[in-house]
Amino acid sequence: MTSMREMHLEDLFKFNSLVFDAQTEVYSLKFFLTHLLKWPELSQIAVAPGPEARPMGYIIGKHFKSKCNEWHGHVCALTVSDAYRRIGVATLLMAHIDRALDCKGALYVDLFLRHSNRAAHSLYSSLGYVLRRTVLDYYCYDEPLPENAYEMRKPLARDVLRRSVAVTYTVPQCLSEDDEDDQ
Repeated sequence: MTSMREMHLEDLFKFNSLVFDAQTEVYSLKFFLTHLLKWPELSQIAVAPGPEARPMGYIIGKHFKSKCNEWHGHVCALTVSDAYRRIGVATLLMAHIDRALDCKGALYVDLFLRHSNRAAHSLYSSLGYVLRRTVLDYYCYDEPLPENAYEMRKPLARDVLRRSVAVTYTVPQCLSEDDEDDQ
């Protein structure tokens, strides 16, 4: 049985095997520390049963007010070890974020994913996320060419009329200054 708990600083030195996946973005220590300190309840780790308590996956999120004065959440990182994929670990971690953000009164939660990551797109769609737009060259450090991203959004309980997903863009867009808080 999988158990989840708030991520601790020492966990940062235990999940190297998780971050060396081709679909996982590698972030700086400053990134992790900032998120663990500001939004600890949105930084969770799933661990396998047993004395070793091997990391199965983690999620890091944040909660903030957008420039439109809407409180919302953002999934900054979600990673599940190859050995634990397709058994519900990602779904469990995402459900935690939804519940935590609902408790905080967030209107919606959003995330970005690689255009090529079909498995993630399928997962997020099954969890109620809606494709909002394509962002050109979002993963700009990729070699040899940058990769586009999908922005997906899920309305939470407070968004009864689903206004947060009412507008979708069919023409790919560049990331704007208004989006910088969402990264």
